[in-house]
Amino acid sequence: MRRMVNRLLLLVLLLTALSPEIWAQCTPTPNSGACFRAYDAITGQELPFYLCVGRPVRLRDCSGKSLDPAQIYYRQASAIACSGFVDTITTFTPTAPGVLVVTQNTQGPQGGSQGIIFSRNFEVKSTPLPAFSLTTCTPGFVQVTVTDTNYDQYFVQIGNDAPVPALRNATVTYPTSGPSSVMVIGRYNQTGICTGTATRTFTPLPAPQRPALRSLTVQGNTAQFQFNALQPEYQYSLQVADGAAPGGYRTVAPIASNLTSFSLSNAPLPGCYRLLLQDNCQPSVVSSSSFVICSVALTGTTQNGRNLLSWTSGGLGGYSLTRTDGTNSVTLPVPAGSTQYTDTAVTCGTVYRYRLTQTMGTTTSISDEVAITTSPGTAPAAPRLLASFNLRNQVELTATLARNPSGGLLTFLRNGQELRTTPQRTLRDSLLTPSLADPLCYAVRFQDACGTRSTDSAPVCPVLLEARAANDEGTTIRLTWTALRGPDVAAAVSYRLLTLSPTNAVLRSLPVANGLTFLDLQPPQDQQVVRYRVEATGGGLAAPSYSNVASVARQVKVFVPTAFTPNGDGLNDVLELKGRFLDNFRFVVMDRNGQQVFQATTRTQTWDGRIGNEKPASGAYVWRFEATDQEGRRLVQHGTVTIIK
Repeated sequence: MRRMVNRLLLLVLLLTALSPEIWAQCTPTPNSGACFRAYDAITGQELPFYLCVGRPVRLRDCSGKSLDPAQIYYRQASAIACSGFVDTITTFTPTAPGVLVVTQNTQGPQGGSQGIIFSRNFEVKSTPLPAFSLTTCTPGFVQVTVTDTNYDQYFVQIGNDAPVPALRNATVTYPTSGPSSVMVIGRYNQTGICTGTATRTFTPLPAPQRPALRSLTVQGNTAQFQFNALQPEYQYSLQVADGAAPGGYRTVAPIASNLTSFSLSNAPLPGCYRLLLQDNCQPSVVSSSSFVICSVALTGTTQNGRNLLSWTSGGLGGYSLTRTDGTNSVTLPVPAGSTQYTDTAVTCGTVYRYRLTQTMGTTTSISDEVAITTSPGTAPAAPRLLASFNLRNQVELTATLARNPSGGLLTFLRNGQELRTTPQRTLRDSLLTPSLADPLCYAVRFQDACGTRSTDSAPVCPVLLEARAANDEGTTIRLTWTALRGPDVAAAVSYRLLTLSPTNAVLRSLPVANGLTFLDLQPPQDQQVVRYRVEATGGGLAAPSYSNVASVARQVKVFVPTAFTPNGDGLNDVLELKGRFLDNFRFVVMDRNGQQVFQATTRTQTWDGRIGNEKPASGAYVWRFEATDQEGRRLVQHGTVTIIK
């Protein structure tokens, strides 16, 4: 008895020595043989340390004692539960992450008092959707980056393919086929059942098309580009060749996919450019560039009245050069393979603007505009001159310039004296009376737009022709002319004598090789005025030169008989006119009273002596003849004719 009392006293002393807080707490009884285990309710896997939010857990007693399940209680809290055990349900689902203490309690044999307390600590893991980014690359590829920080390990599943491990913040490009979906799975190292999954679908991109640059035009330090329509599913950049850059090209500007043109200020010039297509993945899976188009660098200077142009380009293709002078635009022929051009068809003092276009298939590269003001050069070459009489005996002067420049002035000279200064290339000298005694020689000089003057041309002296009747009747005509002097005095000259009709038709063309005179023994017999002209060729002239028109007017003559006998014997029965060149006349017969009894205006008209219906009456009659020849001279003659019966 005394021994039991001593033990109780020792226990009291021991409990008194302990802290009052410890005395107030309930404590588990690890040596009591109490035990329970946690299992995943879905898979049956035992969960020794970790539970998952939202995943059901089943608790099972493992004490080995024959306990009534209705007297085994469980509580879940953040600390050991000491009271309030009312639930004997062994299945629960964690709802929040963190430390979870599960306390098991059994009632004593008398019931109603606390039994054995047993507890276990668990860590509840959350299972949020793992965060990741997805970028669609070219058809057949997708790029995934896991950005989540909740899990210890991750897996990526593309479509129906098997999941593959993935690292956090590592961008990986995956091939795709079949369903267009990506699922990312997050797991913890300590437990394999706490997983989170996130799934996203994507639309595969259309097949990339190679971009096409159509043109490059340089304007100052700006490069203007034209290109075909772009695909909005891809990204584009304008690049310039740069040997120091990776791959040999350097990006100078991003290009929005809704553009078909772009202007690059302060462009690297000269330069070779391309348009690069890439998908949105980093690094890109697909990369396709246009054909390269290079800028054309055109330069120009002026020298000696000519414009000299040269160019360089890194591209291949043919060239065409255009020139404008403010009003006209022309395309100049550029031989294949040329890198320079000399423009000689220019006028001093004029501003010309040039552009060079390089064509390579369907692409063009156009240079910046180059403006050149043509400067004076050496003195222009002397013009060549043609002097020739027209059919009105006016000298027509025609000047030909070696390079046929636009603008400038021509000064025409006659016998060394200035005749006229004009921009026209032709001049008519009409104040002339051609005469062998007054030879005519002409020259011309040219002054270009810069005031540079040529020397006088070689003189040209047209042929002067004179025609005279060699006898009184004019049945023989003597022709004399001066020699032609052309620009080349050593060149031979040949002559042809032309006989003209009143309408200037050539009636006869006769070579005359026996000097500068000719005796025409067979002039036209039916022309009162005979007209001649000399055609001279050679002497360095590019075209024939004609002399003045010289004419000989022969006298109109009429023969009227003194009498006729209208007696019907067939001899001398009518009065008829005879003569020559009777083309324009009026013949009148009057009686002794001054009354007109007959009139004729053609040689076919004759008079049989009758006056009205009366028979011819013997006697003398007066006649009057009036005529105008082909030169307009008037001829009047009078006489009498006697009717004899």
